[in-house]
Amino acid sequence: MYSNGEDDTNMGYNHVIATTNYYHVQQERYQSLQGYCDQFVAYRKVCEQLGIKVSASENGGANMLKRMKIVNPTQQQKDKADKKAIEEHHAILFILGADKYKYGKLIEEMKNDVICKKDPFPKIIGEASHLLSNNGKVTQTMVWHSQL
Repeated sequence: MYSNGEDDTNMGYNHVIATTNYYHVQQERYQSLQGYCDQFVAYRKVCEQLGIKVSASENGGANMLKRMKIVNPTQQQKDKADKKAIEEHHAILFILGADKYKYGKLIEEMKNDVICKKDPFPKIIGEASHLLSNNGKVTQTMVWHSQL
């Protein structure tokens, strides 16, 4: 990316590169899980610093409220649902970018679970990283965090 402080000459280019990097980040074959997580978070932060809204769909918050069975939400509940939808979006993207050689079977099982109308994906990046580091085994800690 190119930047000269306040100079916005290359802003369009920077936005495209930052967004492309974020949505196409893949864990390299021998890259550590921590290295991949750091890279993923760094790309997300670059997007945020450039003012790029990298998030779930416009209906993400509404869908989250529906899943939480909240019919007449307050503004605070709407805001919380929007944040949860965005975090879930990032966690799913993180899982899908994980090393296919190491985690490919787990990822395919999770995709198949979606087809079977199950909800297999972690809700936050920390849970996603924890799931991968435990070779796909869900732990009590993850179950507890999912309920928050």
